[in-house]
Amino acid sequence: MKNLNIWLRLFRPVFHAILIVTIFAFAYQLRLVTDLIPGIQLKIPIINYSETMVYAILSSIVFITMGSLKRLYELHKPIQKYFQTFTKVWLYWLVIITFIAYFGQGFVFFFGISRFIIVIGAIIIFFVLFFFDQIRNYLESRIDRNSDKKIMIIGSDTLSSYKAIEEIKNGFSFKTEFVSGKEMKDIDLHKYIMVIAVGSFDKECLQDIFEKTRFSSTRFYHISEGYFLEDVVYAPEAINNIIALEYRNSTLDGWASVLKRLFDIIVSFVGIIIASPLMLIIAIAIKIDSTWPVIFVQKRVGRGKKIFTFLKFRSMYTHLSTWEKFWWAEAEELYQKLIKSESNTRKVLAKIKDDPRITRVGKFLRKTSLDELPQLFCVLYWTMSIIGPRPHLPAEVEKYEYRQKRLLSIKPGITGYAQVFGRDNLDFEEEAKLDLFYIQKRSIFMDIYILFATFGVVFKWK
Repeated sequence: MKNLNIWLRLFRPVFHAILIVTIFAFAYQLRLVTDLIPGIQLKIPIINYSETMVYAILSSIVFITMGSLKRLYELHKPIQKYFQTFTKVWLYWLVIITFIAYFGQGFVFFFGISRFIIVIGAIIIFFVLFFFDQIRNYLESRIDRNSDKKIMIIGSDTLSSYKAIEEIKNGFSFKTEFVSGKEMKDIDLHKYIMVIAVGSFDKECLQDIFEKTRFSSTRFYHISEGYFLEDVVYAPEAINNIIALEYRNSTLDGWASVLKRLFDIIVSFVGIIIASPLMLIIAIAIKIDSTWPVIFVQKRVGRGKKIFTFLKFRSMYTHLSTWEKFWWAEAEELYQKLIKSESNTRKVLAKIKDDPRITRVGKFLRKTSLDELPQLFCVLYWTMSIIGPRPHLPAEVEKYEYRQKRLLSIKPGITGYAQVFGRDNLDFEEEAKLDLFYIQKRSIFMDIYILFATFGVVFKWK
């Protein structure tokens, strides 16, 4: 039941499209009835079923597109002013499909589209879709009331009016809790679906509230004057007729995040199929060059500081590796010497130049980044993404500075903005800055650009 509402919203455009096509098919059959009006015998129209169905499919696409543009299909946010939004979408849709039918007559639609089908179909579609959504909205509100989802309202110490708070409470079906700015210090904000700060807060306090919501799906709003917080994307939002600023750590939100996931699934699945023969050859080469195991397995830190299983092709000698499966005292001693030597090119996270622990095959794999191929399975399993900051060990994450911990607000990636624009030449501070920039600006188009740019960087290796 916890994610049922998300699934109901996710498939709502699909249900709308199916209903629109079905209703137009019904309107077509209705138009073929010649005695529809008692006492009046209508002529059998010259209309084509295939053309009508093509028109119905185009109409459903137009409706879904208009609904997306007008934010009728919000995925995570509570839907407000539904009737007004739905009516606007329907009217715009009706105008567009009327133009399509008129200008497409004799060109796209040789037999033409019946005006009866357009008018009757549009009227039925309005009431059926609206009724369908009302049932869905009712089920969603019932689920919300019976769930543990809550809204946290944080009032500032200088708050003089509680009108905004009452408006918010009356605008949603969620349970609401209220605390003052002084009381929220030890409260876990991750369990709330929405956090709304009302009133004037100092910048540090507001930044602290946002940081507590950054690593979860909790949405954060501020009703009052805005502040220019660090690593924040600002978006105006109306909450029950009250204008608020929504603070997000990324522009990739809602349906864009769904497209991001689809992008990851498609790229990882296709990548596994294409790279399977190559991965088999690499596995054989590793075995011949050293020994088992072929795959290096390690625990890394992912989104929201969650630990996940990280996969790579093994590139080090097992007896020289500090991997817990093959831990040797001499390996740990060697590693500590390398960290303190001039070979270590990084201050925060160790990076050893000409690492003696790496096998001959391992050097080639690291140089070409082919050792990263098993991570495609991590992407498919959804613990990683194709594009994102590189994941690190728990001990390394503990060394992160306060601002660098924001890297954990998204899933780690196989490649990323820092890898493309810096490769191995950056220290961790510079790498973190680039990845934080990516988090704020990321989009599907940016991910596609980084993916293709990665191939360019890899093929330039020397």
